[in-house]
Amino acid sequence: MSQPRLWWQDVVPSDWTAFALPEDLVRERYTALLAALEELSTRGPMSTPEEIAAQVRAVGYHDPLTEPDLRNALDQLAKWGFAEPFRDYAAPVRDYRGMIVRQESWALTRKGRGIVAAVRMAVVDARRALQLPSRLLDSVERTVRDMLDHFEHDHGLLPANMDDVRTRIDELQRVTADFYAALAQMVQSDVTDDDLFGDNRDRVIEALRQFPREYGRALRRVEAALADLRAVGHRHIVEAAVPHAGLIDIRDQQHWVDERVRRLSDLEAWFQPDGTVQRLIASATGAVYTLLVAIDRRYTARRRGSDLGVDFRTLAYSLHSQATDADARRVYAAAFGDWPAWHAVVGPNEEDVAHGTVAAAGVSRHLVEVTLREHERQGPTSGRPRKVPDTGSDRAAALAEARAEAERRRRFTALLLTNGEVGLEHFRGLDLDAAAILLQAIEVALGQLDPATGWGQGQADGASVLVRVRAGDPDRTVSVALAEGVLTGPDLRIQVTPTENVTAQRAWSVA
Repeated sequence: MSQPRLWWQDVVPSDWTAFALPEDLVRERYTALLAALEELSTRGPMSTPEEIAAQVRAVGYHDPLTEPDLRNALDQLAKWGFAEPFRDYAAPVRDYRGMIVRQESWALTRKGRGIVAAVRMAVVDARRALQLPSRLLDSVERTVRDMLDHFEHDHGLLPANMDDVRTRIDELQRVTADFYAALAQMVQSDVTDDDLFGDNRDRVIEALRQFPREYGRALRRVEAALADLRAVGHRHIVEAAVPHAGLIDIRDQQHWVDERVRRLSDLEAWFQPDGTVQRLIASATGAVYTLLVAIDRRYTARRRGSDLGVDFRTLAYSLHSQATDADARRVYAAAFGDWPAWHAVVGPNEEDVAHGTVAAAGVSRHLVEVTLREHERQGPTSGRPRKVPDTGSDRAAALAEARAEAERRRRFTALLLTNGEVGLEHFRGLDLDAAAILLQAIEVALGQLDPATGWGQGQADGASVLVRVRAGDPDRTVSVALAEGVLTGPDLRIQVTPTENVTAQRAWSVA
């Protein structure tokens, strides 16, 4: 059995023949037939040619496909190892052809199912929309905590948790790859392309917005959950899940255990002090610099108003139109800022750092003031010093905006605070903004209900409060008249407390 990390050594070109045929029409026929067989494999153990022909049309292949063509294509798939026929020797024989062809049903082989599913996933994933889940680390923590809880109480759910671990790793890989791809596009691509620049800019800005909010809040909880998982033992948990994994062949157990232990180790490696998540957070500083450089490149290109190819073509025309080589050198020197090197008269052996010389240009003599500097000038090409912008007004505006945001948070906090546990009727007449903050926090809390206590809690975005929720009477429906309309929902018991109190209690308990 091959090692999991050396899977690339087992790639056989013949396994992908159906997807690499040079003729488009032939390739589409085989790929459509494989797609139809893959969908039929979930509906029964085998399918008749009539069912296969109907499913081929259902997946979107509408070219005419006769019965001989279908059988020839199925025979070719059987030679490649993608499908296999099932002969019904008990079927009545109608003629000589029936004696030869008794292939009444077909199905994909296990190899065929795996390869078709891999190709489908690769094609769909290559065309998917860019994603940056807002609570990715929360889902990682929930997966680990569920695994620990099932290890204590219900081993039968551990195999499903192992599959969730693979899903979390795939999500982390997609998010990281998309973020780095956006940075690379901004560095290497033409930033004057509005679509390309806009997509990558929004991608990087959204990532930078979520890093301090999401990763700073959830990273510590994920690290604590992984530490508890490591204390129990990766192999110990996986071995407890083996009896419930449904492995028919006993020889596959060791391979299954090694693969799941490796996944748990890979997930933990993401959150090590020098792991990928830490490097991803550290690269946020480089992302800000990359974004600023891209904006500067875009502004320079827009201000110039022409592309580089037009400039070089114009220069080539000018060089070609000169009568002599000396005139051509003068045009070249003027174009590339090399005028003093060609025309300035060399001064004495000992000269000052800054001096003026007389330069010869053509038949007449012009006074050219050449300034030599000990260090290269860092500034615009015009030679004028760049004006330092006055950031005082921007700083004042930022402080004013921060004060206004703090005032809004204090106002919403005062509106939402409760004196103990209340029902939804307590928030009668609440305005739209405060109600939106409360309902969003209630939704988060309901998604994190603890089965043991019945409580769920969520921190409100936009107010410094912590919302705790538990279910009330399941047969009762509550209607609350808010400022913008009437809200109807289930009976809930809600408790809203300041975030500062919760933080102080945690610090006191730790002390």
